[in-house]
Amino acid sequence: MRLIQIVSCAVVSILLLGFVGWPGETMTPMGDSSYPWRPAGWGTPGIDVVGRAPFAAEVYGDVAVRSRWGLRTAGLVGERITDGSTAWRYENGWADDSLDPVRVDDRRVAAVWRDGRVSLIDVPDGRIVWQADLPPGPDHEANRAYDEEWGAAWDISMATDGSVPLVVALHEGRLDVLDGRTGAIRWSYPSDSSASCATGVSSLEARGAGETVLVFQDCAGEESNVALSAADGRRLWGFDGGELWHARALGADRLASVDAGGALIVRRVQDGKILWRAPSAGLKNNPYGEAMGVSDKLVTVRSETEVTAYRIADGEVAWRRTLGNVWSRTVLTDGVDTYVAEDATTLVKLDARTGRIVDRHRFEDHITPQWIRDGLAGIGVGTGGDAVIG
Repeated sequence: MRLIQIVSCAVVSILLLGFVGWPGETMTPMGDSSYPWRPAGWGTPGIDVVGRAPFAAEVYGDVAVRSRWGLRTAGLVGERITDGSTAWRYENGWADDSLDPVRVDDRRVAAVWRDGRVSLIDVPDGRIVWQADLPPGPDHEANRAYDEEWGAAWDISMATDGSVPLVVALHEGRLDVLDGRTGAIRWSYPSDSSASCATGVSSLEARGAGETVLVFQDCAGEESNVALSAADGRRLWGFDGGELWHARALGADRLASVDAGGALIVRRVQDGKILWRAPSAGLKNNPYGEAMGVSDKLVTVRSETEVTAYRIADGEVAWRRTLGNVWSRTVLTDGVDTYVAEDATTLVKLDARTGRIVDRHRFEDHITPQWIRDGLAGIGVGTGGDAVIG
């Protein structure tokens, strides 16, 4: 009888594994990618469509990375922009739900799971660089009991310590900041030495912004918001209200935000002091830091009627160009080229230093500028994904 039970359990186990797959993470490379990618049309004055990428994918060279869910696994897939073929698959059997992948730098992406696992993937090589496990947050069990709230208990963003990328993971009432090179936890918040708000926090939200981490918290019905050093978690300064929710790092120890009246405000990261303010920026209906175009010397914004480039150093206007009103007011710039929507379906390319119009391109559907890096840009076209332009 005992032998029959053992054999029966073994058969059931084999059948179960055959149906749901082997637990754990696997990486399956399927050939080399082109990194960096230099397609025909790259770097030319005209706007050339050089490929297509899936909607909301992160692009590294010629590989677009997106989330992938199957019957038995979840994970990421890297697909070549050139022909749509699969460069690699990263899968996790018996996995808890994953969050959206996080871009760590120009060639690496972090896959984050709600059970606290984090894996850093080198996209061009299709390999796992490191893996880390986050400790459970104080609200772990409570949020897990209510699955619809479990996903909302996580928020992942990026910060920097000089040239070192940092993964900012807010999970279940706990903030952990990981070194992007090794996966080691640099610091956590709240800590035993935190201010009085460390106890009795009824809500905690955070996001990385360059060399600072902005923490928004509600302590017993009162806001107590702080800017922390991304390097070591030191408290830098406090602030009121939600103006900094969409703040954008400019580099050079500066942070940009938009106030309730639509003015562009630039602060010093180390102490929060306002360095300059552009009250006529016209951003009341465009407060999002993600919509700003940032290069080494200029921050470029789109109001209802014009595009304006301000010098980061002193707030002086470098150039201004009048354009019509559009729904998408995102500005893409790399300091050489600047892209904005001219109307619902027309993209205009400007010289980033002077505002001179270089080229226009009309698409078949409404457009939304999405990303720019390494001389390439992604333009969302209707609901069909991104057109990659060079």
